[in-house]
Amino acid sequence: SPAAESMRSFSPLWNALLCLALLPSSAAFVGHGPTRSNMASVAGRIGGPMGRAATVSMALPKDKLLSIAQDYLDNPSPDKWSEDYVFRGPVIGPLAKKDIIETLGSVAEDMKVAFPDMENNAFGLTADDPIEPNRVWYFRRPRATWSGPFKHPTAGVLEPPEGGKPYIAPPEACSIILTDDGLVQYQSVGYVTDRFTGDNTGGRGAVFGLYAVMGQEIDASVGSPITSLLQKVAAMLPDGPDGKPTIPKSYSKPEDLPAWWKDKRMGAEA
Repeated sequence: SPAAESMRSFSPLWNALLCLALLPSSAAFVGHGPTRSNMASVAGRIGGPMGRAATVSMALPKDKLLSIAQDYLDNPSPDKWSEDYVFRGPVIGPLAKKDIIETLGSVAEDMKVAFPDMENNAFGLTADDPIEPNRVWYFRRPRATWSGPFKHPTAGVLEPPEGGKPYIAPPEACSIILTDDGLVQYQSVGYVTDRFTGDNTGGRGAVFGLYAVMGQEIDASVGSPITSLLQKVAAMLPDGPDGKPTIPKSYSKPEDLPAWWKDKRMGAEA
């Protein structure tokens, strides 16, 4: 589809913003934890975030989960999202499928120019979640160089210093949840696990870290009243001449989110 071709064309930002770097894993179950055969029933009894886990009828085989994840990494495309897909970070989201495509499209090429050598350095992939059996978790430690201009939506063109500037991000935890049909239904990104590892983003993860390196520091903490206010103001701005938001959306309208998403908090709201 045209949307899929567009997504593939800005793979570097895809890696940076969505944190989707899933690597195959040979880790096996150890000890006496839950088995793949009973994980779905455990999920149904205990439930999970937003009640999502209770809807899982049977866990996909572990090797299938990892195979799908690797294919998603190698060939990122919204065609691999379910129609009720939701994207969420600590202070960005929830974003429905159409809104995340629009949001990515508005900044992707510019980020690709600004950080052309983005490396995710993903590791620790696990498909052993005992509560949500179709959820894949992993870590990443991104590295890149700010070496090109970036067209900031409000601050104009940001130019890197001579010789560029390194982007050293803190480690982040990310995940995806797959439907039983193998489509990505939910994606969580940018959850910093340790802000004392020598990063130069002020402990910020995902796109907030990229902005910090370019001198545009934004409070990325959950519950930030300033960030919440800015997000609300941005949501009220009229669309530009092209019919698209003047500033990329931080979250979707409640009526545009799928019925399975129950959490009422938007953006940075605690």
